[in-house]
Amino acid sequence: MPTDRRPVVAVVIKGLGIGGAEKLISEGARHWDRTAFDYRVAYVLPWKDQLVGDLEARDVPVVCVGGSRGFFPVVVVNLRRLLREWNTNLVHAHLPSAGILARMVSPVPVVYTEHNMAFSYRASTRLLNRLTYARNAAITAVSEAVAESVSDYPGPGVETVPNGVALVDDPVAASRARDELDLSLDDELVVHVGNIRPGKGHDMLIDATTELLRLRANVTVVSVGGEKYSGDLERLRQKTRDAGIQNRLRFLGRRSDALSFILAADVYINPAEFEGLPVTILEAMAAGRPVVATAVGGVPSVVQDRRNGRLVPAGSPQALANAIAEVLSSPEQAQRMGRAAAETVVEEYGLEPMIRRFEDIYRRLLS
Repeated sequence: MPTDRRPVVAVVIKGLGIGGAEKLISEGARHWDRTAFDYRVAYVLPWKDQLVGDLEARDVPVVCVGGSRGFFPVVVVNLRRLLREWNTNLVHAHLPSAGILARMVSPVPVVYTEHNMAFSYRASTRLLNRLTYARNAAITAVSEAVAESVSDYPGPGVETVPNGVALVDDPVAASRARDELDLSLDDELVVHVGNIRPGKGHDMLIDATTELLRLRANVTVVSVGGEKYSGDLERLRQKTRDAGIQNRLRFLGRRSDALSFILAADVYINPAEFEGLPVTILEAMAAGRPVVATAVGGVPSVVQDRRNGRLVPAGSPQALANAIAEVLSSPEQAQRMGRAAAETVVEEYGLEPMIRRFEDIYRRLLS
């Protein structure tokens, strides 16, 4: 590849831990047109590096610009120096912290992707994001709902580029996940994947599981995701013990093989209070799994109630439990929804088309 002719695109993100936006970068790298663009990746938090190896395995240069304390003032100097050393032509920043940082230091145009509802961030982050927004050269949002949440921010108009995923089928991984949980083929498995942080609905999940077990006694619910704040994982586990459902609801913590549990699921659920457009929901749909989710943010744009999944009100454990039980009680309905879910992803939420749309934006700005 003629590196002296390709424009350098620096992808900047807060961390490369296991999360939705991060996976869009590590998985999306498989589809980057590296004959046209010289991709590099910079991240800030050194302790969030689980996906670094995936990128380096694809020969993508990856540099951490943060120190041991993450967003310390030195990060501004480090990123500015790195962008100059790379002879960067364009920056693509993901999530507010990286977006704010990139706008402050980048000498070249910044493409910014908004991944979540504007109100979901801390007040200080929202303020800095808004104050620097006009410095974006182009803005994308992962759903129409997310685009609407920043519609009054200054700067260029927001273009909706939905998240994308690739179709996955790995029966061996699914079987391995069920074996770990000691489940037979007849046992019902409900899976949730989401990091433990405010607004993701983990407490509601416990309440909903308590209700679900009154309706379906032979169901196991698994939640996969790391904690943002120390102690939250143990707090949730203690709450399941207090409710007497610790044998039926398991919080597994952060797992690099989270997708295996999605593939093993009979039903995938999302109990969040707010969302942009969760990659995990798209992954479950791509695997042909029926989804039961709260109707928040960009979720209703992809999950169509009773066609390719079920939508329930946020904050209603009983409604969530009832919808899960309904899907589990009708294998024919579940299979029909799963097929429709996979078709939806193929037609509208492919990973490669998402990358192509980003690269069209790059070309437009660079021309």
